[in-house]
Amino acid sequence: MAQIIQFPVKTPEVSNSYDNLSRLIAVATTKEVLNFYIENIGQLEKTGKLLNGEAQKLTEQGREKRLEMARPVPIEKEVAEAPGVYRYTPEMGGQKPDCQMEASRGYYGKHWFIDTPLELKGRGIEFIKKYQEKDFCSKDHRVGWNEYRVTNRAFEKLKEKYSISQECLLD
Repeated sequence: MAQIIQFPVKTPEVSNSYDNLSRLIAVATTKEVLNFYIENIGQLEKTGKLLNGEAQKLTEQGREKRLEMARPVPIEKEVAEAPGVYRYTPEMGGQKPDCQMEASRGYYGKHWFIDTPLELKGRGIEFIKKYQEKDFCSKDHRVGWNEYRVTNRAFEKLKEKYSISQECLLD
C-alpha cells in the first residue's frame, strides 16, 4: 500500500518593510502621502530592508495607485431631449449622450462627417458609405449606419432637426 506524503507548502517570504509599505500605499488617499511612501522605497532599498524585487513591486503598486487617483470622476450622461449638438469629453469623465447622429469636424473645417442610421438627402449632404463589420477592429455600434460628408450650412440645418453628439478630445 502506498503512503501519500504531504510536503509543506513554501509560502513566499516578504520583508516586514514590504508588507507594511504595500499596505500603506493601498490605503493612501492623497498624492502627497502617496509620494512620501514612494520616496521611502528608495531609502529602504539602500539600507537593505527590502528583499530582491520588492522595490520594483512597490514602485509598480505606487504607479497603479497614482493612476487610480488621477482617474476622473464619471459625469452623468446628458439626456438629449431636444434637437441640437450635445458635446462630451471622455478624458474628463464625460459620457456619450444617446443621440440620433454622431458628428466630427473635417480636417480643414469646411465639412462635417455625420454617422447615423437615418438616410439623409439634400443640398450639401453627400453619402460616403454604409459601415460594415470589416470597417472596425472590434465590434462597434455603428455597423449598418451611414456615413455622410456635410457642409457647414447643411450641418446648421441638421442640428435644428436632430440631436447630434460630438466627441471633444483634449489636445
